[in-house]
Amino acid sequence: MADIVLTAAMRANLASLQSTATLLGQTQQRLATGNKVNTALDNPSSFFAAQNLNNRASDLSSLLDGMGQAIQALQAANDGITTLTSLANQAKSVAQTALGEASGGAFFKGTVSLTAGNQTDITTAAGVVNAEQFTVQVGSGPVSTFTIATGETVANLIAQLNTISGLSVTTVADPVTSGNVYLQVQTTNGQTVQFKEVGGKVDATSLFGAGVLNAGAALPATNVTPTDKVSLETSYNAILTQIDNLVKDTSYNGKNLLNGDSLTVQFNEKNTTSLTITGTKRNSTGLTIAQAQFDTVAHIQSSLTDIQNALGYLRQDGTSYGNNLAVIQARQDFTNNLIGTLKDGASQLTIADKNEEGANLLALQTSQQLGIQALALASQANQSVLRLFA
Repeated sequence: MADIVLTAAMRANLASLQSTATLLGQTQQRLATGNKVNTALDNPSSFFAAQNLNNRASDLSSLLDGMGQAIQALQAANDGITTLTSLANQAKSVAQTALGEASGGAFFKGTVSLTAGNQTDITTAAGVVNAEQFTVQVGSGPVSTFTIATGETVANLIAQLNTISGLSVTTVADPVTSGNVYLQVQTTNGQTVQFKEVGGKVDATSLFGAGVLNAGAALPATNVTPTDKVSLETSYNAILTQIDNLVKDTSYNGKNLLNGDSLTVQFNEKNTTSLTITGTKRNSTGLTIAQAQFDTVAHIQSSLTDIQNALGYLRQDGTSYGNNLAVIQARQDFTNNLIGTLKDGASQLTIADKNEEGANLLALQTSQQLGIQALALASQANQSVLRLFA
């Protein structure tokens, strides 16, 4: 069949309409999808650049889950540290109770009976001379020197002696002679005490008795067992068991930082930046808290030292985990912001301006209507020829 013959004007109008229809379809698609670049055919450079940006944003989004889980693991460890601190303080309270019941120390009851006159002026006691001196040392503390002065009372001397930490000097009534007293010396917390006379004088001996010098050695500390030793040891050790149990239970998603596990948090999609949090065993063994042995003051004090050290370890852990938590939260905020930036960048490459596309659609529809009218006018010449044969 022969080809249909169209005039040049009709062909031009038809081509214009076809172009307008193509642009209308493209504009309608952009308005429907909201994107000016829907496939690589629309704009290869923008399409693949936006795809790379969106892919990276997606990869970073998956890392946010890991950061969130790491934060929860640190929170579980922090909750454990808080409870461990409470349990350690309970154990400390038990040990302090034991120490209070076993406040053994040096003890000496004087053998010199001081008269009422001696008590108002100690230089009146036999062998005590004005300006003579003696020294006193409690445990490994500083050496204190005391000088005898005329008119000094026993009460005043006792007040001076009692300024020494851990030393308690009192008077005990002489059961034989009314009004007379003996001086009694006692220390606390298992400490020794040593009296020495200066220059070979006998002032300390004349006031307390020869035994106070203990042949030049310190008066030894006695050990007093707590009245309910077994009960206190049981309570203390039960707390240690609870510490061990708590550490076992302080696990989150298979990670237990208080039981020595480590946790690595990735910060970028290539796994080239990360933070590794190294856990430490914080059961009673890890905290170096030994089982209770409250038979002597020294052993009780050793338990108190264990607890104090353990509290120090827990404070260090709390600070360390707090710092790690701050780092992860900062990276989490940064990653969220970066994801937003990447998505915004991708959108700028692909998203259509609906105001512009709406204006384009209106213009194209108008152009299409004008094209149809022009095509109709172009066909009128052929219709005139047809009338000649009518």
